Formats: sequence, structure tokens, C-alpha cells
Amino acid sequence: MHTIQFPPPFPFPKQTRSLVFCDFDETYFAHESTAEQRKDIQQLEDFLYKVSQQYGFQIGWITGSDTCQLLSKVKQAGMRFSPHFICSNLGTEVFHVLMDGKIEPNQCWKKRLPNHYEFQRTTDEVVSELKTMYQIDLVSQSQYGQSVYKKNYYYFIRSSVLTAYHINVMKQVAATHGVGLNINRCNPKAGDPEYAYDVDFVPKEANGKDAVAAFMCHWFKVHVDDTLAFGDSGNDIKLLKFVKHGYLVGNATSEARSKHEQMTKGSYTKGILEMLKKHYTQVTE
Repeated sequence: MHTIQFPPPFPFPKQTRSLVFCDFDETYFAHESTAEQRKDIQQLEDFLYKVSQQYGFQIGWITGSDTCQLLSKVKQAGMRFSPHFICSNLGTEVFHVLMDGKIEPNQCWKKRLPNHYEFQRTTDEVVSELKTMYQIDLVSQSQYGQSVYKKNYYYFIRSSVLTAYHINVMKQVAATHGVGLNINRCNPKAGDPEYAYDVDFVPKEANGKDAVAAFMCHWFKVHVDDTLAFGDSGNDIKLLKFVKHGYLVGNATSEARSKHEQMTKGSYTKGILEMLKKHYTQVTE
């Protein structure tokens, strides 16, 4: 049991019939965290509190942040409730939120992942090979810390042609070594540098937010036809295409917009609430 404690979760349904997956940074949580945005979160929370039991769904965050970073942002936004589950560090960790706000790791998911020392060694080999053989310099995102199963780097853009070539090389080298790789354009609104890409190495078993979403569907015995998801950036696209109803929120990045058409009109939690009301239409206001 992890000692970290979140706000209590939304009411649990007697039977879970559907799942809602949300990216966190710049989707559920706006880094500007204005008074209006905090009010929007409360309106979404009020809706979720009312309907999660009525419609038999659980909601969860699938995020690149770790649980300590999440808790800090939860407090910043004044969130009163937690989701039912949290898939942190790009879905390499799965936690269930208990009634008192404590979080419990899903042991079945942990058993799917490789030995973490082997993962670390292989990732170091990939980064070294990219530098020595292809002159691709990756800058460690050490200011955010490195998790056991997610190694974060920045790739800084020099030219569009060279960047396209380097991205293909990174994908090929990672695949050769059997390591999962997520590459997407950085979002300055989330605190990233402007002219750079996020480069995240993860176990191939957890490569992409869709992988952990598929696991959660299996865990709760929910068919993919009964799933929704929301995101804002390039690393959400696999998730949005995996679920039955996947939406970019109105503030989505241009990179994400070029890869996925379904969008909400509203930004952040306004967009989430907009579509949840559309799908869960019989709620009494």
C-alpha cells in the first residue's frame, strides 16, 4: 500500500459497465489553473459524483505524471475527488484509489512488466547507440525525475528534415532492442521547452496509453464498445483510437489535431463534461 493519499474517489458503481479514460495534464488539469478553470473542474466533479453509480462507469487518469506530481496538481486545482483508478508514468503504473484516498497498486499489471534492472540496462544501450552511431543527443528530463519503467528525454529540433530522419532512427533502434518508445511534440503549456520533442522509453508491454487501457478493460470485464477517452496531445492518439468514443479537447495541440478528428468544442474539463453529458443523457439536472 502506498502512503500517498488523494482525495476520496467518486462513488463506485455496483457493477462496472463502462470506462472513461482521461489524460491529465492539459486535459483534466489546466496548468494555468485560473479561477474559472477550477470552477469548471468542480462542475465536472459534481456531474461525475452524480452519474458514476447511475450509469455504472469508472473513470481513470492515464498520465505521464507520477503520483507525487499528480497529488501536487490535484491540490493546486482544489480537486475534491479522485478518479477510481490512476495509470501514472505513461501507464507503466496502475493504482486503484481506495475509499479513503489511499492508492493500491495492481499487482497483475506489475507482473506483466520486465525486470526493471534489465529495462534500465537496455534503455541505456539504446541512448548510447543513438549518440555514438547516429549523433542523436537526447537530454535527460532529470528535473522531473526518472521512474522505474519510464525514462524521459528531450530531443531538440534543429531542422524539419533532420528531425524526421532522427525520429525514424529512434523508432528503429528502440524496436531492435525490444523497448517501447513514445515520441510527441512538447507542449510549453505543460512546462516543456517549445522547440523539442518528448522522448519516453517504456517497456514494450506498456508501450502506449492504449496498452494499459486494454488491460483495464480486461480487468473490469468491459467491452471496448463501452469506453470513452479524452486527450490533448500526440501521446493520447493511440488511446483515443483504441476506445469506442475518443475525443481531443478543444485546447488540443496542433500535432494532435492533425492525427485525430473527433474534438470537443470546450477546452479542458468543459470539453470532457460536454461529451459526458452527450453520452449520459438521462441524468436529472
